[in-house]
Amino acid sequence: MRYISVPKELRFSEIQGIDACFAPGRYVRFIPPSTRSQNDFAPLNRLIILRESRIIPKKDNIYRYAEIGDIDVDTGGIVFRQIPGYRLPTNRPSAAKHGDVLVSTVRTYRKGIGCVSDDGDNLVTTNAVLNICGVTDFAPNLTLLYIYSFLRTDFFVEQVWSLLNRGLYPRMDKGALDKILIPISPDKRVIRYVSALMQAIVEKEKNVRDKNQLIHSMIEAELAGEQKMEGRFSYAFPAMSEISALGRLDASMYTEAFKRKEFLLRNYALGCGTYSQTGFDICRGQNLQVSCIGKSIYSDEMRPNFYRLLLPTHITDVGTVSEFEWLGNSRSLSLLLEGDIVFGGEATFRCVVACDALSCPTISNIHAILLRSDSLPLHLKIFAGAWLRYLGEWGYVKAIAVGGQGGSIGTEYFDHLPIPKFPDEKQGEIARLYHYDAPPPPGKPTLDTLVAWHKQWNKELGIWELDREMKNLQRTLWDVQQKIINGKTVAVPL
Repeated sequence: MRYISVPKELRFSEIQGIDACFAPGRYVRFIPPSTRSQNDFAPLNRLIILRESRIIPKKDNIYRYAEIGDIDVDTGGIVFRQIPGYRLPTNRPSAAKHGDVLVSTVRTYRKGIGCVSDDGDNLVTTNAVLNICGVTDFAPNLTLLYIYSFLRTDFFVEQVWSLLNRGLYPRMDKGALDKILIPISPDKRVIRYVSALMQAIVEKEKNVRDKNQLIHSMIEAELAGEQKMEGRFSYAFPAMSEISALGRLDASMYTEAFKRKEFLLRNYALGCGTYSQTGFDICRGQNLQVSCIGKSIYSDEMRPNFYRLLLPTHITDVGTVSEFEWLGNSRSLSLLLEGDIVFGGEATFRCVVACDALSCPTISNIHAILLRSDSLPLHLKIFAGAWLRYLGEWGYVKAIAVGGQGGSIGTEYFDHLPIPKFPDEKQGEIARLYHYDAPPPPGKPTLDTLVAWHKQWNKELGIWELDREMKNLQRTLWDVQQKIINGKTVAVPL
């Protein structure tokens, strides 16, 4: 760990407080640097206000509900799902408002901490979160966004780990808030800068989710609006001839739910094809075993002359990559090309389209299925990736997968995945939402206009570019936070 350690000296009262236990693990904590500027460290319980309100839901009302699994541990985004009151999993859910910060009590160690970016009076959450709704006047100029930015760091998570008794399941609750320290900069401009960076990151994350949802809505609207007039769904149990022709006994492929989805695709007025018929070559990613490529060196950080490694486990549900690993190998490995679709064929069935693979030598591994075409234009490849991602979320891919633990799908099963022949214009519209590198707004942002400047830019950027700029902002923010934690002076560049 980088931020916590065992103190060299202990007060006798501390030892008495835990019944004379001398286990080092009971005393590890963050120790502020001995030489620092005017930066101070304050206990979290003195800085925040918790929202304690709960509601009694009405059975007929529709609520937007979030539980701990709806907090994205990589970005801090929170997805609220519409649920009628009678189906809420708790009788007294906690109320939430726009701008609240939710801290999962059981996923704190995984950064299960997010900011509510949705609006509305029907937002509710599980009771297994701490809902931070504001800040106290303990420190001047403090904002909730400033606090939230530090809750999303390893600095906070490592302090949480230090509070846990060894062998117990990690858990964070209100009783531990007084033991968590947050660095407070005395410079008003630094606090405003950190807050603005965090707000810009929240806005980009929300735009990514909104544009991904818009892609799915456009797909659904096109499918529903262009059905053959004479077609009408009617379910029947499979005949032996159908099973024999298909050559599979997967029960999920013969259910009424699957057949209804299949009918919607087959009845699309402009027709459907397969990925092979559309012009894609389908293969596995690079085999990284020692027997195939020799010994390699792996790194979590970028290193000169290393390959960037895109793993299926790091593909998000919105078609981005949460993080990359790096691999050093002396051989010439099979690189991803611009427009390649990387599909995780196990359990999650997520995919990403490599829109900048040429800017950095990038490879994947054998767990990835690659879809590549030398003849198709980029926007058609991006649409094919968006459609594949939609099939995964729709449950269509899972229905044809084999095996347990969520199932898996190999290259031989891709002929079971239809792809509709949407008009070229429609495919272009969908592709633009995913990949469009718009120029930044004119002029340079100031401290007062930074958030608005990025909001204007967000309107044009595609999902891939929004994610890229969000990660750039995160790196800038982390550099600033490191200086604050270590007591160094921060020069605000705006």
